[in-house]
Amino acid sequence: MIDMFNKISRRRILQGMGALAATSLLPSAILPAFADTPDNSDFSDISMLLTGRNTLPAEYSRALFAAFSHIDSQFPQRLSRLKQWVTQNSVPAAALKTRLAADSRVTDLADLPALILTGWYLGIAGSGDKAICVAYVDDLANQQVAAVLNPPTYAYGAYGSWAARPF
Repeated sequence: MIDMFNKISRRRILQGMGALAATSLLPSAILPAFADTPDNSDFSDISMLLTGRNTLPAEYSRALFAAFSHIDSQFPQRLSRLKQWVTQNSVPAAALKTRLAADSRVTDLADLPALILTGWYLGIAGSGDKAICVAYVDDLANQQVAAVLNPPTYAYGAYGSWAARPF
């Protein structure tokens, strides 16, 4: 009986190790699908306009752009139209929502600024069943308050309570 338990135990350990090894291959199998996206310079330009920042993390930008493009195959074209419209009309970020809603030629683009800002500040591209979480700690909302608020954690109890030795 003990011998059978040892065989099962070893087998389970080997299965677990095999599963663990297989999961380490997943990111390399999944990420190339997101990596083959068109140039996201329009996304970077619109993102800088909306966030009011001169620079944004390139890797995060690529990931957001890829996620939006995965959710909506027309995203790059819609983004290009938005950038062209903003450039032609010299629209500042503060007036973008109002001006988009007022122009009947681009009403289909009215949702893009909010989607893009949600992606940057909350780390989520899209919504509902199609939502893709792109970042958590690196999103702009957490970066904005990082100097004042404690880092996000799943530890129970007050911040730092896990550091004390239990009795």
